[in-house]
Amino acid sequence: MTPEKRARQKRTVIILSVVLIAGGLFVLLALERMPLPLRLLVGFSDVFAGLILLVVARQKFSQPQ
Repeated sequence: MTPEKRARQKRTVIILSVVLIAGGLFVLLALERMPLPLRLLVGFSDVFAGLILLVVARQKFSQPQ
């Protein structure tokens, strides 16, 4: 895999994780018409998935030492 392709994949994963975290926080804080248990489930699962993607990006795309 070329370094350009790895950099593009890392950037894509990081952008997706930030979007997931932001969406989860939006669901938790801004949506009031959704029932609270469902809002908590959806919001925290989105935040958790975004954090998992950040960990995957760090592990998979870190520079070998």
